[in-house]
Amino acid sequence: MELPDDRIIVDAVLAGDKQAYADIVDRYKNKLYGLFRKMGLSEADAQDLTQETLFKAYRKLDSQRPEQSFSAWMHTIALNLFRDRGRRKVPVPHEPILETPAPKKDTPEESLMRTELREELDRLLDMLPEHYRLAMVLRYVGQLSHEEIAELMGMNVSQVNNALYRAKCSLRGKIKAKEGMRYEFPIAVDNGKSSAR
Repeated sequence: MELPDDRIIVDAVLAGDKQAYADIVDRYKNKLYGLFRKMGLSEADAQDLTQETLFKAYRKLDSQRPEQSFSAWMHTIALNLFRDRGRRKVPVPHEPILETPAPKKDTPEESLMRTELREELDRLLDMLPEHYRLAMVLRYVGQLSHEEIAELMGMNVSQVNNALYRAKCSLRGKIKAKEGMRYEFPIAVDNGKSSAR
C-alpha cells in the first residue's frame, strides 16, 4: 500500500484531524534523530531536539507553504533549532553515515574490521568542513534531494553537487592516507533524487 504524501497528511491536520500528525512523527522522527546524532549531539540531546523539532513544526504547520517541500521545511526547523542551541560539537559514538558493502558471511575478524572502518569513516566525516559535512548528512541521512539541500543551505544545485563531490573526494583522500586501510569510496554520479518519498 502506498503511503500518502506529506501534503495530504498536513492538509488533514490543518482540516482538524490532529491525530494525522502521528504519521508525520513516524515518518520523520528517525531521520531527525539521525541528523542530530551526525551533527554530534548525544543520544539524549538528539532525542530532545527531535521532539522539539516535531513539536515546533506542529505549532507552525499552517505557515508551511504548499509549494515548498515539506521535508526541506522540517529540516530547516531542525537545523535552526540545532544552531540556536549553540552546542559545541562533541564527537560521540553513533551510527555510521557511510555503509561498507557487507560480504555474505562474516568471520568475527571481518565483522570487527567492518565496525572499525565505519567508526573511522565517521571520525573522518567529523573532520570535514561544516558545510561539506552538513551536505553529506542531509543527503545520506536526511535523504533530501539536491534541490532541497540547496534550498536549506542557501546554495544552488551546482554548489550542492560540488560540496558533495568535494566531501567524497576529501573522505577518500583521508582514507587512502591511513596506513593499512583499503577501502574504495565510489564517487558515483548522484542524481539527487530522494528515495525516502
